[in-house]
Amino acid sequence: MPVRSSPNSPGPARWPVAVAVVLTLGLRLWFVLSMRGQPFSTPSPQVVDSWFYYRWALDIMKGDFLGSDVFFLRPLYPYLMAALGANILAIQLFQVLLAGFSCLMLWDITRRVFGRQAANPAALGFALCGILVFYTGALLYVEITVFLGLASVWLLLVASSRWWRWLLAGLSFGLLVICRPELLVLLPAIVGWLGWKRAGVGRMALMTAVALAVIAIVPLRNYMVARDPVLFTAHSGINFYYGNNPDADGTWSPTAELEQGIGFSHERLKRASRIIDGRERRWSEASAHWMKKGLGFIVRQPKRFLALVGRKFLLFWADYEVPNNYYPETARAGSLPLRLAFVSFGLIAALAVWGMVRAWKMRRQAALVYFMVAGFLVSALVFYVLSRLRAPVIPFLLSFAGFGLSELRNDLRRRQTGRLVLGVGLAVAVMAGSFLVPVNRSRYSAQAWTQFANIWLERHRAAQAIPALNRALAADPGNISARYSLIQAYAGMGRVAEAEAELKRLAGAVGSDAAAQSALRMAAARVAIARRDYARAVAGYEAELTENPDNSEAWFMLGLIYIDARDLERAYECLTRAVELDPLNDAAAAALARVRRSVLGH
Repeated sequence: MPVRSSPNSPGPARWPVAVAVVLTLGLRLWFVLSMRGQPFSTPSPQVVDSWFYYRWALDIMKGDFLGSDVFFLRPLYPYLMAALGANILAIQLFQVLLAGFSCLMLWDITRRVFGRQAANPAALGFALCGILVFYTGALLYVEITVFLGLASVWLLLVASSRWWRWLLAGLSFGLLVICRPELLVLLPAIVGWLGWKRAGVGRMALMTAVALAVIAIVPLRNYMVARDPVLFTAHSGINFYYGNNPDADGTWSPTAELEQGIGFSHERLKRASRIIDGRERRWSEASAHWMKKGLGFIVRQPKRFLALVGRKFLLFWADYEVPNNYYPETARAGSLPLRLAFVSFGLIAALAVWGMVRAWKMRRQAALVYFMVAGFLVSALVFYVLSRLRAPVIPFLLSFAGFGLSELRNDLRRRQTGRLVLGVGLAVAVMAGSFLVPVNRSRYSAQAWTQFANIWLERHRAAQAIPALNRALAADPGNISARYSLIQAYAGMGRVAEAEAELKRLAGAVGSDAAAQSALRMAAARVAIARRDYARAVAGYEAELTENPDNSEAWFMLGLIYIDARDLERAYECLTRAVELDPLNDAAAAALARVRRSVLGH
């Protein structure tokens, strides 16, 4: 049994935690400021979930507090964004402050469970963990989830006889479940642990009642506004199917049944997922349908499913950060503080596994930390592995890593060679294994630089976009989206010959894939506009709409052509359809408003 310092003993000076907190705040603030004006800090449809939350926050600020439909994505973060005025820098600075508090709570949790010797490296690891620095600046619910997870555990550890701490523990856990609904499965385990600790029935009941009351806000609101009994979000069953289907690879990846057209769009996903057997269903029915399809895959292909679960398990422990929405690669290229934050997931996992092994004898004492690791691992196995979904487990792994490191240090000091060799050997094996998990890095690299470029294109800065697109194509020459965006960039700059050359390359790479053929039609029409061959451009977009009548971009481009041709009635029809299909397309909405004013003026 390890010797631990008492949480209440004076012990050594607390300067290490002060250093860790200052380093946490300083590195993250430096990172956020280094990203000002960059695509990373730009609200953009290219960062699909972040954009969805941002627009949702704007709607809340305009007075649409409850909304009119079932929550499609998890609701806590957009309300937080709205409370901060949907100001990007204010949101990022708030998340920097949350990270500082998270570091302090991690230190105290680790100190109480494993002792100060483990707490200091855990807090320092938190400060220097690159992926945690990265997500502090991202407009996603990662930072708030990290904070709420740590707050829930810390409050339960310090609650004692103070009723208000039990109330806050319930509040924190309830909000955590709103961020990550699958963690609700931890509530019975937590209550069981509290029973073993003899926390008292009244206190346990207070914590549980508050947690359930907070969680209940979501289904009650869903039923109140939509009369649809959806427990958390309309996306739940869809997410399950993304992670459990014949083509799943353990990460989030599009499926032919749900993804139509170039790129990803929440609006297209909403339409595709609700149309079942030719009829639009309620969200509760649609979510249940996709959940049932996922379960059907598991029943019909159990061997394939078990292999998939095995891959998810390996991906969960892999050093590589599987990106989605935000890409560390492009941010790291332009940020010195992110490059200085050298602590990787593989290093943390290596030490954490040894720490979990050594802590097993004190598992009742460390139960809450084990529970949180298990909760996030089970979530990954049930759904899929993504960096942003895995990141909130890192603080709890750091707690074990700090303990594992302190035990190695003690073994060295006591000259317990056998245990030291075993610990170092296991850590080295885990870290080496974390680098060997196969991941299609070139695909993600191409996605990263394509997204980076597309945000520059949205800002009409093609000169910055073109090098990024060439970098994307160097990583993955067959990436259709990158080639399509490069054609758009050249066409927009009037570099018609280069656009036509890229169009030929795209035509040679298309094959029979429907999305690729759609990209080819759209690209050919865009090049026709650059050549001022508007008749051919119209024919190209109309051909695309014959195949994909819900392609909002094609409707938008047709509308712009008709504006130039002074055919305002047809422009109005096209732009109206574009906005109906994609209400978040600000450019289409602005063009429609101009046309509407012109039509009414006449």
